[in-house]
Amino acid sequence: MRYTIEIKNRLNWIDWAKAIAISLVVFGHIPMSPDNFIQKFITNYHMPLFFLISGYLTKKECFNINTIRKYWHTLIIPYIFYNLIFYPYWIVRHNVDVPNAVISDYIKPIIGIFFLQLHTPISSPLNEVTWFVAVLLIMKLVLSITYLYKNGDLFLILLSLICALLYIYNQQNMVFTNLPITGLIRCMPFFIIGHFCKRKNIIPLEPNKYDYFVCAIGITGSFFSYEYLLHYTPTITIYALFYLCAFVTVIGTISLCRIFDKTRSTIIENISLGTIVIMGLHWMLIGSTNYVLQKLLGLSHGITYPLFITIVLTIFFDSIIYPIIILFKNKYPFLLGKDIKKNQHNPLQN
Repeated sequence: MRYTIEIKNRLNWIDWAKAIAISLVVFGHIPMSPDNFIQKFITNYHMPLFFLISGYLTKKECFNINTIRKYWHTLIIPYIFYNLIFYPYWIVRHNVDVPNAVISDYIKPIIGIFFLQLHTPISSPLNEVTWFVAVLLIMKLVLSITYLYKNGDLFLILLSLICALLYIYNQQNMVFTNLPITGLIRCMPFFIIGHFCKRKNIIPLEPNKYDYFVCAIGITGSFFSYEYLLHYTPTITIYALFYLCAFVTVIGTISLCRIFDKTRSTIIENISLGTIVIMGLHWMLIGSTNYVLQKLLGLSHGITYPLFITIVLTIFFDSIIYPIIILFKNKYPFLLGKDIKKNQHNPLQN
């Protein structure tokens, strides 16, 4: 049976935002020099961008059996699939890196799938970058549960403040080191802000003339503020002002995407549609490429790339995954995180 996903009536600027966000994720995972300003800047803000968009696209709905069914199709099945498909690659790499591995080494990553990529005495991450999908599931469930109660909005505001304070405290004291935990407390405020931005029409569906101003202020201001924070402020102040700087950067980037709204591209639409595919597959492509080049060049301490090569590799990895996105779009849409039983005409189904 052949399935197709209807893409008309989608928000084009959302497609641009998702395509840019996932490409920045790939860019951020390609190893560069630790002091590279561009990559440090991008890796500070690419996940807040992703979670704010996700919050914007999450509808206001109460928790029920249909919610569980929807997230089973759109998040849980893809999460399990992209971990299982990663496992053979993990086995090969682990056998190369740890020749004397024991049985428990091979069991811990499987348990890690169900432990949401946490490091524990009995589990270890498998496809570690899929922490995003696991954390997004938690955020969406929390959001739907809050709408069962009259004071749900107040709870969400308090939850945002608590998560932000926990993140600031944790960055200073490193109480939590597991990526899913730190990612959750770091990005929950952006998810909730994105959700309120849609509900309160702070970011309207249709682009407008103010996007040019917001884009210019947001992107230029974010570079200067990050440079200042990085070099001239105490550490705790950097963490405290992270949310303000990140929000300015994210809003500036979204405004840039809204400026692109009239520029339609099938490639951008498909990349947007396949963000979860790129999220699930790019890590093994980067790891394989790094390993092969490291061996060919005779490097013993890892490999790093200059900025231009990193950009080329980002485009290259997206290009490799692109035909897979088309295949899944036409035949296996559930691997794109899409529920084929749902109507795809809603513009917030991006």
